[in-house]
Amino acid sequence: MSTLKTTNLQHTSAASPAIVLAADGSAAAQVSSLNGGPLAGMRNLLINGNPIINQRDYVSGTATSGANQYTLDRWRVVTSGEAITWTDSANVRTVTAPAGGVEQVIEGLNILSGTYTLSWTGTATATVDGSSVTNGGQVTLTGGTNATVRFSSGTFSLAQLEVGTVATPFERRSYGQELALCQRYYERQEFNALYGFTISNDSQYRSWGAPFAVTKRAAPSIAFSLGNIAPSSPFTTTKGWVATQASLGASTGYYVANVALSAEL
Repeated sequence: MSTLKTTNLQHTSAASPAIVLAADGSAAAQVSSLNGGPLAGMRNLLINGNPIINQRDYVSGTATSGANQYTLDRWRVVTSGEAITWTDSANVRTVTAPAGGVEQVIEGLNILSGTYTLSWTGTATATVDGSSVTNGGQVTLTGGTNATVRFSSGTFSLAQLEVGTVATPFERRSYGQELALCQRYYERQEFNALYGFTISNDSQYRSWGAPFAVTKRAAPSIAFSLGNIAPSSPFTTTKGWVATQASLGASTGYYVANVALSAEL
């Protein structure tokens, strides 16, 4: 094998070298893009690709009670009665997908038209919008159109869908960043407050409300559990929620609830 010895690499039309080689063997490079996409951060269109975010407190191995039921954040089990299981090692979660599959719908708002590469670690098979994709294989997506990535009949971890034709190492985002991305679609609140009331037509009412941690994709559905709030008229926007409950008795009180807000695709 021959060795090319030089100090830099520069295109004939460029004003400066693209790569400068130092005497100690290191190199400095001017890079305008990585794989046709961002140089650092937000390459991966899959949210919770290392699926450790679990706001629903889904328990590994629990059979779903309906089709397309969400489990770990952004991931839904396709077939009713099936389940996912997982193992954790050094903060990497390896999920076992059932035969019917576990999938994520990527919001079209995050997609530009072009070629994308899907990669993962594990034995699962994969499809994108119903078409089979090999590990490290390419798919063509249309900008503004939702895309569905499904893993079936095997294990997967560190799943990544990125622009370009080359699979790059899994993008590492902080837990806080990943959680915020998940909360665009689903948020769990532990709500507690001390509130007074208003009187209308000799009836007593209380109203509650709270802003969301992040703006939702759309006005979410809202559900209350494990508390003493049972409002008759909850209302949501993409920014927050408000609810009213009648006939509460005393003029003040302490009220708690778990609030589930879903704007999933």
